[in-house]
Amino acid sequence: MATTIYMTRHGETEENARGLFQGQTPGHLSQLGKEQAATLCPVLAQMTFDAVLCSDLKRCLDTAEIALKDIECEIIKEPLLRERDLGNLAGTPIKGATLNETVETEESMKARARKFIEKVQKEYPDKKILAFSHGFLCRIMEAEIKGVTHRDVTLMDNCEIREFVV
Repeated sequence: MATTIYMTRHGETEENARGLFQGQTPGHLSQLGKEQAATLCPVLAQMTFDAVLCSDLKRCLDTAEIALKDIECEIIKEPLLRERDLGNLAGTPIKGATLNETVETEESMKARARKFIEKVQKEYPDKKILAFSHGFLCRIMEAEIKGVTHRDVTLMDNCEIREFVV
């Protein structure tokens, strides 16, 4: 049995535009991010999916609510879809930063991605899932599904949708 996952990255945030690390902070959609989320409305209206799972961080939830405003569905908060925990780097400039021991490891993220994949396979066999998440977690997820490293996966654009069958 196969489950289809439509992975979607949240809209641009004010923090993205300012070049700041966000990690597991809430994040605030910029005006552009809200517009990006709105462009998903007609696309999602043409799709069929059985469940909507979303990172419980504000920027993802806001994206999902805007994108799904014309579709009656429940948005299920899923902490496994959170972005990387950036520890004490959250809120600081990305440029020139060096990862440190407070940052969630790549191995931890891979384990979280595998746990999410196993969860949807178990709970949604032969179903179609729409999942809202974050840039780096989406890369890790795609890499785990394809059996490659995250460096082999291009960063998703804001509000881009990629389809995976697991």
